[in-house]
Amino acid sequence: MVREPSADRSWRGSGPAPDERRGGRITVSSLGGGRSASGVQDPGRSIRAKRWSSRIGPDLRLAAAPGEDLQAALRSRQLWGELAAEAGFRCAATGSMHLAYADDEWQVLTEFAGRSELSSLRMLTPEEVLAQQPCIVPGGLRGALFSPHEANVDPGMAVAALLGWLRQHGADVRVGRAVVGVESGRARLADGAAVLADRVVVCAGDDFASLLPGAFLASGLVRCRLQMMALGPQPEGFVLGPMLAAGLTLLHYEGFGACASLPTLRERLGRECAPLLARGIHVMVSQGDDGRLIVGDSHDYTPPFAPGLDESTESLIRDYLATYLLPPEAGVVKRWSGTYAKCGDGASIFRSQPLPGVEVVTGVGGSGMTRSLAIGEQTVAAWP
Repeated sequence: MVREPSADRSWRGSGPAPDERRGGRITVSSLGGGRSASGVQDPGRSIRAKRWSSRIGPDLRLAAAPGEDLQAALRSRQLWGELAAEAGFRCAATGSMHLAYADDEWQVLTEFAGRSELSSLRMLTPEEVLAQQPCIVPGGLRGALFSPHEANVDPGMAVAALLGWLRQHGADVRVGRAVVGVESGRARLADGAAVLADRVVVCAGDDFASLLPGAFLASGLVRCRLQMMALGPQPEGFVLGPMLAAGLTLLHYEGFGACASLPTLRERLGRECAPLLARGIHVMVSQGDDGRLIVGDSHDYTPPFAPGLDESTESLIRDYLATYLLPPEAGVVKRWSGTYAKCGDGASIFRSQPLPGVEVVTGVGGSGMTRSLAIGEQTVAAWP
């Protein structure tokens, strides 16, 4: 248990007096794109403060690599359900369908299902797929791989609910208090104040680059920029059901990489979808709490990134979506981009202690919501 620290009134420096918190933990995280400091106290249970951002999209994806990453995804899925019930936000157990429109796609999905640690995966016939979602394009459909494990969480709704839940459990959460520097046991704020604690955890994604630039350069992490959009709103009563993806997604996620049939698919898609692959595009769609369809995304690993949104990238994403889904309303009502940090050496997470009492946890790539809660739990459990 971490006790409520006392404030130090002895500040004699220039600028506003620091709001010093002793004996606790500081989590430097990113809420909606801005770094915030949270002094976390724990009244009887571990509170895991991690990073959420609306740019991630609302779906929790379970296309994780086998072993520890898969177990982290499953544990996070359990924790999302528990937190949704406690904090009062929606966590819809929609599942997912990976659609196949060619024999090589069907072969990869069949092989994946046969070797997966998850016994609950099912191969669906075209008739079973269309019974779940009539807006799926029927022409050429070979079937789909269905997983019951995925859930939809709207990040904006979840963050708002979790901030209140954390405060109810004794956490001192500061929103809009930008962190501009991290030192041993201290987070410096933009207004000149400081927050002190025994331990500082930096889990603000690629904001790590500005907080600890030297450590970031030595980390081998790479930055990725993605582009997404929302379609709709859909007619009242329209329910997408499972999150949907198709052939390009099989090239993107590590979980499919061990399939012996994947190189054949990669060679074909390399010929047929070269413009999409050049921009790191694979297309997934899920439904948000407001009924809109969240569609994405592209992946650019070559900073500095150009400002604004690229219309041709958006067109490629929409055109590929139309090969497997024709929703009632396909107009774009919102579009956005964002960045995240990914390990450059193929690892699935980056952990470092660049300073005494300072821990960096980042580099999870595009699977932040998929694995973050379990990673937070593991991080806290490892503390002495």
